Amino acid sequence: MTLDILICSLDKGIVRVEDVLMPIQEGVRYIVSYQYTDERYLELIPSILGERPDVAVYKYRGQGLSANRNLAMEKATADLVMFADDDTRYTIDTVKNITEAFDKYPDMDVAFFRVSTYTGRSLKAYPDDEREIKAMPESYSISTIEMVCRRNKVQGHLRYDERFGLGTKFLTCGEEEIWFEDALRQGLKMRYFPQKIAETSTMLKKNMIYVDAGVQRSHGAFTYYMHGNKAWWICSCFALNSAMNGMCHFWPMMKHLIEGIRYMQRTT
Repeated sequence: MTLDILICSLDKGIVRVEDVLMPIQEGVRYIVSYQYTDERYLELIPSILGERPDVAVYKYRGQGLSANRNLAMEKATADLVMFADDDTRYTIDTVKNITEAFDKYPDMDVAFFRVSTYTGRSLKAYPDDEREIKAMPESYSISTIEMVCRRNKVQGHLRYDERFGLGTKFLTCGEEEIWFEDALRQGLKMRYFPQKIAETSTMLKKNMIYVDAGVQRSHGAFTYYMHGNKAWWICSCFALNSAMNGMCHFWPMMKHLIEGIRYMQRTT
């Protein structure tokens, strides 16, 4: 069973990609999708990326994490694919945990695992038990670096919504929730495993829902994607409850939620 690790990087982040790589192992390949906003950043590409036979680098001028992930997926050819950011680090058991999960469930399309910080602290309050996933988890949110997919089930079938995500100016997160909802709508068979496969330094953008306008707009937009015009009522209740709990002021929060809803109405 072969595995493509799709590493998405932007500008100065390319200098960290070398640290994502594991020792060369049979069946594992790295696809580096490098976005740059200025030609001078091309000088920062580490020479080792061109020296290793298991690494392929593709350069694109522009920015936007969702677009970068879509570009990387187009280059994949392995049985399994997984995404990495340039601050992702893998463990000695990463590949073993992944292959054992897919060997155990031959009909599984997507597997989700645990991720921790570099100090070993779990990134989220993950469940302790293995389970099938048939709906959006209520106790924690899905992140791209936690998942591994059968390539033939996602390539050409699922794309990240490029209106959302880092590098955009308006809807700065939410692309993972959109992707996951699309996977559910397409009937993909998904399962969660309590094994850790990666470490990261990344702070979760969506945790800034009470203080960041882009996150609030993204929440409104995603709610509309999920529920249509019911989003007006759902977002009103969310803003009111958040204000009553002292997490934010009602009107600034509601204003940004509405901006997200209206943006989706204009662009859908």
